[in-house]
Amino acid sequence: MKIQGAITLVIVAVIAAVVGGAIVYVATPAGAAPTTTTTTTIAPTTTTTTTIAPNVVRVLCVAGPESDILAKYAVQDFESATGITASIEIVSRSLWSGRIVKELIEDAGIYDVVMVGGGDDLCWVKAKGHTIPLETYLTEEEMEKIYLRELWTTENGNLMGVPQYINFPMLFYRKDLLEDPTEKANFLARYGYELKPPTNYDELYDVAEFFNRPPDLYGFFLGGVDWSVNCDHTYYMYGMGSNYGDLETGHLTLNTPEAKRAMEALTRMVAFNPPGWETMSFFDGDQYMLNGKVFMYLNWSYIWKTFCEQMPDNIGVAPLPGDVQPGEHLGAFVAVIPEAAPDPDAAGAFIKWMISNDYQKKQSIETGDMPMRTDTLEDPDVKAAINDYDVFKSAMPYLTFRHCTWPGELQGGLYEAMCKVWDGTMTPAEACDWLQNVKFAGREAIE
Repeated sequence: MKIQGAITLVIVAVIAAVVGGAIVYVATPAGAAPTTTTTTTIAPTTTTTTTIAPNVVRVLCVAGPESDILAKYAVQDFESATGITASIEIVSRSLWSGRIVKELIEDAGIYDVVMVGGGDDLCWVKAKGHTIPLETYLTEEEMEKIYLRELWTTENGNLMGVPQYINFPMLFYRKDLLEDPTEKANFLARYGYELKPPTNYDELYDVAEFFNRPPDLYGFFLGGVDWSVNCDHTYYMYGMGSNYGDLETGHLTLNTPEAKRAMEALTRMVAFNPPGWETMSFFDGDQYMLNGKVFMYLNWSYIWKTFCEQMPDNIGVAPLPGDVQPGEHLGAFVAVIPEAAPDPDAAGAFIKWMISNDYQKKQSIETGDMPMRTDTLEDPDVKAAINDYDVFKSAMPYLTFRHCTWPGELQGGLYEAMCKVWDGTMTPAEACDWLQNVKFAGREAIE
């Protein structure tokens, strides 16, 4: 959208509409209408009207606080800097995955920028997605500042996408109880080692067992809703140094010794859960922690800011436990440009703005999420804004994603396998063998 004189945009309207489960944020610059009409006189009695489309970047996001922040600053900063109107469509998770497939596989050509899930979608998007390499729009200097750049790079060396932020799960626990001298002495007498944030799966079990005191306090929280517990399963797999497939051979790895240990370590933790956990998610776990009803749980880092504000002396944070390493699952919404994007140049401008130090710093200070730029990660203001910054930073080198190009089917099978363990139909080892040899017999992880 061309504006005479200095480029000064004053937002006079932000329209939010619920359309088929989507929230659409559109900003209109002062004095500008959504379209500009030019009238040309051909003859005294004949007039033709030509409609010129506005300069708009259309962005697909999924509901969540990070998308809300993106929409806020796109209206506030991006439009005034570029003169491009940002149309941010925020949809529910039930709609999101289907629209990603339509854009990146079926070439629907509706959106200029599509946000995909970092940990769940990255493998199939890199292998199958129809995307425009970002080298077209980003300088080498900008790309050098992308944290863990190799995660977003395809086999042919192209930069497929960039994360809006870096998000990952952590262990949250009742620091006030864990540091209590009486509790520490009783734990040492019972288990023979010092009470501390658990670092492996046996310690996790012991600490949960020790603090399981229903109905006033439960030792652990594990949400049983399929999409929630599937997140947890990745943490246990990665904590064994394992994954769902071998990237070199393409084979599934669902019944390895590591996978069987992960299944056993996860499924046994429900013994210390509050009643009704089967219908809950980690969002319910947030409230249990805030109410002082759960000793510890594993959840995404978004909740840390709330804990620090509401329970500053009660909640502590630590990297996820794992028998081999911390089981850190890569979060973040990753921005990609579909090959069929209506305006890829506007998309490139949007992504360039999104990864700027200015936006990354504002986003991190406001949300508590870690920035995706290596230099912003070291910004003193960012470090000061995130309590226990060094604890979060220590977990980041272990971030990884699911090695499988069909994550939706995989998640359904994993949930079915976990249910077979919980209802006593199978042991954890048997459930893993069933997954590999029955449920997904003949399948490859990379298809």
